[in-house]
Amino acid sequence: LLGFLSLFSVVPSHIGSGDSVQPRDTESVITSVSPAMPDGVRVSIVGGDTFVRLESDGVRVEVHGYDDEQYLRISPEGIVEINDSSVTSVLNGDRYGNVDVSKVDPNAAPKWRTIATNGIAMWHDHRSHWMSPKRPAAIDNTGRVLDWDIPLIVAGKRVLVSGTLYVHEKASIAWWFLGIPALLIALLLALTRRRAFLWLAAIASGIGVVVGYLEFTGLPDDARITPVLMMFSAGALVISLMGISASRRDGGHYIAISLNAGAGATLVITTWLCIDQVRAAYVPGLDSPWIARTTLPLLLAIGLVSAVDGITRIVKPQTAEN
Repeated sequence: LLGFLSLFSVVPSHIGSGDSVQPRDTESVITSVSPAMPDGVRVSIVGGDTFVRLESDGVRVEVHGYDDEQYLRISPEGIVEINDSSVTSVLNGDRYGNVDVSKVDPNAAPKWRTIATNGIAMWHDHRSHWMSPKRPAAIDNTGRVLDWDIPLIVAGKRVLVSGTLYVHEKASIAWWFLGIPALLIALLLALTRRRAFLWLAAIASGIGVVVGYLEFTGLPDDARITPVLMMFSAGALVISLMGISASRRDGGHYIAISLNAGAGATLVITTWLCIDQVRAAYVPGLDSPWIARTTLPLLLAIGLVSAVDGITRIVKPQTAEN
């Protein structure tokens, strides 16, 4: 249990704005590294197009900024340092570069600050992602938006990491229709088999917890964001289990109904908070986005029926008494 709870306390140590690994339709792909880097040095893209991740084991690596100034460096001992005097370091504090750089002197001497000791640096690089929350336009039929280059100095030799930014089509709106069978099953159980109906919200919540866990652990430690799907689904699961327990006690009928309604409302809120995962081309932490695209319509359908059923059954007796 302690290990599970510790997942919520992970604080990203990347260079950039928090919770920026979000569902989106853009993807950055590294196309070449020239010349080839020595063993122990690896570069990758994390979060679709959110971060560039550089890892070095025993090799000195330097990253140059937008004006070819000194920006980041990793020592052979794994010490990662950032140059706070670099304009690039200030701009990279926000995914879209919405920061004030008027007080930064581009001619100032480097001011190095240690940010990690594990040989791993990860940062927003505005050369490799789209610089606007608005959807970009493709320039050819492959979805290509732009080509980019990031210069490095690896073991004293200049290396150019090149890539391409793509924009993908959104997933079909038809994914939402997958919730219809779940909604019909929930309605049928609500009318005919109450005990099974109470378990339905618990099962749906459990599925949400599992998918949320996969999303959270599918990202590198420093890129992990607030696990909204896992947290809210876990809350709904606890509430629904309390309702099941109450249904087994004498006089616990209305308590069970109320708790099940609460679990359903929580599932509806969960879906609303994670709604972009259904149609976005990229879903954080999942190599197979269809998992989220099937789970969220399921949570919404069962959550709606549970919430409406509970409210209706609670209000009806009061209406009859009045």
